[in-house]
Amino acid sequence: MPQGSKILIVEDEMLISMEIKQKLMEMGYNVVGQAITGESAIQKAGEKKPDLILMDIRLKGELDGITAAKRVMELYDIPIIFLTAHSDKATLERAIAVSPSGYLLKPFKGRELMTNIEMSLHKHRIKQKVREEVHPEALSVLGKKIDAIMLPVAVISDTGVIKEINQIAADLGGFLRQELLGRPVNAIFEIQQEGNEPVLVDESGIKIILPDQVSLKRKDGTMVPVTLTGGFIFYDRDHPPEYLVLIEGAEITTTSTHIGPEMIRHLMAITEILKFPAFVIDKSLMLTGHNQLFAELANKAGISQYMLNRPLYETPKFSFFGDVQDLKEIFRSGDLERRIRKYVFGKTVKFIEFTRIPLKKEGVTTHIATIMADVTAERHAVYEAEKIRKEYTELYLTLENIRGLSADLRTSIHDLLTKIFEDEPLESGYAQEKIDEVSDIMSQIDTAWILYAEIRDQMAKKEYIV
Repeated sequence: MPQGSKILIVEDEMLISMEIKQKLMEMGYNVVGQAITGESAIQKAGEKKPDLILMDIRLKGELDGITAAKRVMELYDIPIIFLTAHSDKATLERAIAVSPSGYLLKPFKGRELMTNIEMSLHKHRIKQKVREEVHPEALSVLGKKIDAIMLPVAVISDTGVIKEINQIAADLGGFLRQELLGRPVNAIFEIQQEGNEPVLVDESGIKIILPDQVSLKRKDGTMVPVTLTGGFIFYDRDHPPEYLVLIEGAEITTTSTHIGPEMIRHLMAITEILKFPAFVIDKSLMLTGHNQLFAELANKAGISQYMLNRPLYETPKFSFFGDVQDLKEIFRSGDLERRIRKYVFGKTVKFIEFTRIPLKKEGVTTHIATIMADVTAERHAVYEAEKIRKEYTELYLTLENIRGLSADLRTSIHDLLTKIFEDEPLESGYAQEKIDEVSDIMSQIDTAWILYAEIRDQMAKKEYIV
């Protein structure tokens, strides 16, 4: 009977998912989670670390079960059994291409499910044991020597397994070094399908591959023609020699110069000096570089270093730094984008400007560099300027209204004085004195309006008022 193996169920029909869960629990398995989308399956696989995943092929969301399974196996090397009610040839071929541990057609019986699970777990344990034998910890000395070589190199065992590879070489494909160790050599190299002489094949089916008939497979699915230069690593008589491979190629050199690891490192160093948090992502939405300032912000946002090594869509908290759909749109449009976002931390308000710069190769966006700048002071200054401008405008309108009223009052006051003193002879001097006082006041008001008009025109030129 099973000894509590951890199982993750990925099924978008909840009733079916609950039925499978009940069967597994009755068999003695530990169901560590249930997911209904491919994106959720990838995230939970990283969080729960199950021993095996039961994956429905038809799922809701952008990723179907086959695409999600491929991603899970690349990231976490977890065995997967496909569950499906569809047995058409196209679906079967796509599923087989991913190399699942099993394939069950719905509806299936409990005994059939248990047999498939136990066989899959057994095959996976053997596979891991073989990898450990191929890549024991004692070989870490070789790994250090490989890392010290400032060229993209890999060590291939006599059985065609990647025994060692330095990060410079892994970067060419957008991988982490650990993702390639112990995997077959075709995880990163493939025969070129066009642009070269045909691959020689004799009647036995053996293919003879020349050094310039190989392509490097990138994580985002693209291919780059390369030339491999080989050497040998010799041990004692009982240990077969291994192959040291140097990866060269015109396209790789161009990529490395413009959008490769070296350029990204320079960009991160410059932004660090300028005190701007920054990061770079590739088309597969993997973080390919970031500076320490960004790492500190990510940590404050609750994103661990482990999650920074995962695709962005597996990290919901990454929305703090940008929406995944917006980033995909920049990859499609290739347009530079500037956007200011407001953040509230308790009683503190911050405004951060995100500048997203598409990095292109032959006109196609392959990476996006994001540089973050705190523009809180500038935003507050703009706010205060707008506030002052508004106050000046309101004052201007008030004064203009007063000016209009004073012009209307001049005639009214003159008529009023005439009415008051119509029975008082001007020769008495009193009436004339009062009229002169009022006229003097009105003259002072006129002079003040002249000065006001000059100041108003100066303010209008400086755009303090509209």
